Amino acid sequence: MTPWHADRILVDPFCGSGTIPIEAAMMAANMAPGMNRNFLAESWTHLIPKKMWYETVDEARELCDTHIETDIQGYDLDDEMVKISRENARLAGVDKLIHFQKRDVAALSHPKKYGFIITNPPYGERLSDKDELPALYRTIGERYAALDSWSMYLITSYEKAELAIGRKADKNRKIYNGMMKTYFYQFLGPKPPKAPREGR
Repeated sequence: MTPWHADRILVDPFCGSGTIPIEAAMMAANMAPGMNRNFLAESWTHLIPKKMWYETVDEARELCDTHIETDIQGYDLDDEMVKISRENARLAGVDKLIHFQKRDVAALSHPKKYGFIITNPPYGERLSDKDELPALYRTIGERYAALDSWSMYLITSYEKAELAIGRKADKNRKIYNGMMKTYFYQFLGPKPPKAPREGR
């Protein structure tokens, strides 16, 4: 749901267990979803011959390239979540494509241009956290404003996110996470200039 590609920078400053960076790394490596797990349908040999499963998995492995260059980063304030993220990335086979670290969103910066922030920040589900949300989203807005050529995509149920960020989203769509209504805010940055064509 974003125009991110493997040659662009991606930062998730609230990575939690690493879902977004891991999904991005799998996309970058052309790795088929669920390639490293088993499916119940594998036992339905009366419908799908085992040979077809093996051939399909072999084909998916051949198409996968985990040696590509990427700049995918995941941050979290919780040391334990950073460890879990690294382990999940290892289990998914993409640990070498992602850099995880303990880091506060207030320290979010990057020297390169035209990157992406793609994240699922805290919603304030616990009553004790709700008072902290305006300041948190204000910090997200400040750090994003400092990355003036970047795009930001975030999913949250916090209805005052745009107000706290200090900018109206270019696009916004509702997404239901189970019974919870969330918003997919899309803040669009400029596209990078096209590389000049080589002379013939």
